[in-house]
Amino acid sequence: MNKKIAVIGVGRFGMHLAVALAEKGAEVLAIDENLERLDEIKERVTHTVRLDSTEETPLRSQGLEEFDVVVVAIGENFEGSLLTVAMLQKIEVKRIVVRATTAVHERILQHLGVTEIILPAAEAAERLANTLLFENVVDSFALSSEYTIAEITAPDGFIGQTVEVLDLRKRFEISLVTIKRIERRSLLFGFKMKEVETIIGVPLPATTIKQGDILVVFGNHQAIQRLTEAE
Repeated sequence: MNKKIAVIGVGRFGMHLAVALAEKGAEVLAIDENLERLDEIKERVTHTVRLDSTEETPLRSQGLEEFDVVVVAIGENFEGSLLTVAMLQKIEVKRIVVRATTAVHERILQHLGVTEIILPAAEAAERLANTLLFENVVDSFALSSEYTIAEITAPDGFIGQTVEVLDLRKRFEISLVTIKRIERRSLLFGFKMKEVETIIGVPLPATTIKQGDILVVFGNHQAIQRLTEAE
């Protein structure tokens, strides 16, 4: 059964989120006061509704208490975001995820009892910082202030070595989650070749690292840095 998710506020962030969720198979209801914004995505999500999310009656009429998740993605109007959260709590929505634009907003939402808060700008900045500071880091996702999942180009010294021999957990206090590998595959009748990214899955001890492999690893920031400096 597909998840039912409502996204309230379809500015740039909310619009991308709603469309991405719909493309992944979720039943998405997009809510906003701006009809033009809704018109932009009405063909790409399940339903769109124009209403003022700070008003209890129209919000309650959408049956949001039956949704798996309601995301408050309002960015430019924090007062409107707070009032919307208050209405959703009054309606007794099962799960509320709220976008915050500043650390101050985050603290205020925490005082309201909101436990799932996202700071898109801060998270994007963290990912960019890691790719700029750590050589060979392709991408990263901070799970907390200490721990990160990072995609790292396999160092030259790792090429031809097996996972067992490398023993990343012992040497770097790093867990190898999976390996991304670019493989060349033939197209129809073998006349042309194309590069395809494949996921190795859970690497086995005998899995050998190849040139161009991307190692998806988990560890604290210091351990990730040590790994990126390995030869």
